[in-house]
Amino acid sequence: MGRKTFSKEYKLQTTRQIIEEGKRTAEVSVKLGITEQTIYRWLREYDKYGEEAFKGFGNTRMDSEYNIKLLEKKNKQLLKENEILKKFQVFQKGRQGKK
Repeated sequence: MGRKTFSKEYKLQTTRQIIEEGKRTAEVSVKLGITEQTIYRWLREYDKYGEEAFKGFGNTRMDSEYNIKLLEKKNKQLLKENEILKKFQVFQKGRQGKK
């Protein structure tokens, strides 16, 4: 039997039962058939990332690849912003010389 996988929504609903509804972890664990350790891991991730939690697939390599993609996207945006600032700086220098 393979390892169970759970959707982001399922994990969010599970953590909300504990955080917002005040249910006990043991109660939710028995009701859903999930180990308490798994729920505690989900709670830690939710506590750290909030609604942005559970992006990966439970696989460190996949999570790393996802983080690399995010960093590449951020780097691309910063490079564009840097180019705009360089152009603005040249424009400002040109205006100062005309005064």
